[in-house]
Amino acid sequence: MLAYCWRSGRIDFGRSVPEGAIKIAKGPSKKLKQLISAVARHAYDNKTLLVPGVPEADTDDHAADALERFIEWISPSVSKLSEDK
Repeated sequence: MLAYCWRSGRIDFGRSVPEGAIKIAKGPSKKLKQLISAVARHAYDNKTLLVPGVPEADTDDHAADALERFIEWISPSVSKLSEDK
């Protein structure tokens, strides 16, 4: 399973990354969804997951920086997901 996000900061999951989205992480479906749900920001509807800092970013560069920080922050945990199969 892949986790990916859009410029809006919304995080989605799927078997492939759609055009216009950016890959965040890859791992076993259930574990990946649990991890991302635990570390992502939740939107007002309490269902939509967001990459912290991306929705508020004034520019695409600032959004990319926020996404990069998020990926770096979660990468140790994502690596453990694959090891824990």
